[in-house]
Amino acid sequence: MQFRGGPWMSLVPLAVFIVGTAGLVIAGAPKVEGMIVVAMVGISLGLVLARRPGHYTDRVFALMADRTAAVAIVAWLWAAMFSSILRESGLVEAIVWVGANLQLTGAAFTVLTFVSAALFAVTVGTGVGTTIGFTGVIYPAGIVLGANPAALLGAILSGAALGDNLAPISDTTIVSAATQETDVAGVVRSRLKYVLIAAAISCVLFAVVGGSRAEIDVQQAQDLIAQNKADPKGLPMLIPAAIVFFVALIGRNFLGALTVGLASALVIGPLCGVFPLEQVFRVTADRTVEGSAVDGAMSVVSLCVLTLLLVTAMGLMAESGLLERLMAWLDRKVARGVRGAEATMVALVSVANLCVSVNTVAMITVGPLANRLRKRHGIHPYRSANLLDTVSCSFPYVLPYGAPVVAAIATQQDLAKQYAFVEVLPWTQLAPYIFYGLLLFPLMIVAVLTGYGRKAG
Repeated sequence: MQFRGGPWMSLVPLAVFIVGTAGLVIAGAPKVEGMIVVAMVGISLGLVLARRPGHYTDRVFALMADRTAAVAIVAWLWAAMFSSILRESGLVEAIVWVGANLQLTGAAFTVLTFVSAALFAVTVGTGVGTTIGFTGVIYPAGIVLGANPAALLGAILSGAALGDNLAPISDTTIVSAATQETDVAGVVRSRLKYVLIAAAISCVLFAVVGGSRAEIDVQQAQDLIAQNKADPKGLPMLIPAAIVFFVALIGRNFLGALTVGLASALVIGPLCGVFPLEQVFRVTADRTVEGSAVDGAMSVVSLCVLTLLLVTAMGLMAESGLLERLMAWLDRKVARGVRGAEATMVALVSVANLCVSVNTVAMITVGPLANRLRKRHGIHPYRSANLLDTVSCSFPYVLPYGAPVVAAIATQQDLAKQYAFVEVLPWTQLAPYIFYGLLLFPLMIVAVLTGYGRKAG
């Protein structure tokens, strides 16, 4: 494919997207819908620069049928449906109920919050959802139980990051595996070595700094939890979640694992009185379709569309010959060996996360380039997937404009209107306590420099 001005002009669609998205971040509106429009503008400009517009248009249509995008989209649709059913079944309230009944206070409660948030996030695969759900219930209760407010909120965000990093149904896990042309199960198994190190260190740190000198009032905390309707009714939904995690982990077909999970959820939920089937899918009197399954599937449609556009933009660069030129330059200047190639991947995905702020989009943007790098240097796809995902679950959970951090601060502001003892913490006070997110980036730097985990992915 030829462009006016040479192969470098094929970079225009992706460059427009990156610059436009950075502008959205600066404007405080890093929404996927806005990114879609920016990506469309970039691809349209590519058409103007193409020497043969008709051929360019044909290739755009063909590139949108890319298998990597198709795999990610199918996985997202099924995973989002499953995740939505679990979220709306009251699972977060059930996990909170269990934690509250252990009657822990101070630093011990902060550690429990981290573990509970991580469990829920691994179960449903959503970092932002975990942040909102746990902050709304756990945060005010933990304050009156003597937890350090900043450490408590850091524990919630850390647990959310861990789940986003590890969950088989997390969008980051799915896209990291898809862009590196490998399986989700193997990626999750190989990622445990990094997750467990960061989680263990985080637990120790929360145990050390998680308490405060605030007066402990167990009865007030129980009343707060009761007001948020925390009860054990949703606990049976841990069974479908465990089924999906186990089936995915042993290497079975990912789509099959989600299908089995969905089927078990639709049996266990109504049978145990957790929810009626109408909550999952129903046709209303005004002939609209509603339900948690519908909400889940529709929640990822925008991301699916953006994925198609970004994969197309990267494909245009490949067909112009620019990617090969770029790879040759990297081989000469930077990625001269395996360690250099891995360091390049970390640098690329770090810059993408700083500019884009939505970690899934950042990985989609640089994933194809990372895949080419790992093939040229014989790097295992599990390894490159782990580098992309682990770095991408670090920045969004510590940056002030990351979606989970923004959600946590917004929820704090709502709670401050309800409870006089809740103080809205500024990002500068909160960030030092997001231990899991802070640990991931240096951990991967050490892994690249030492080769830790390289052979096994």
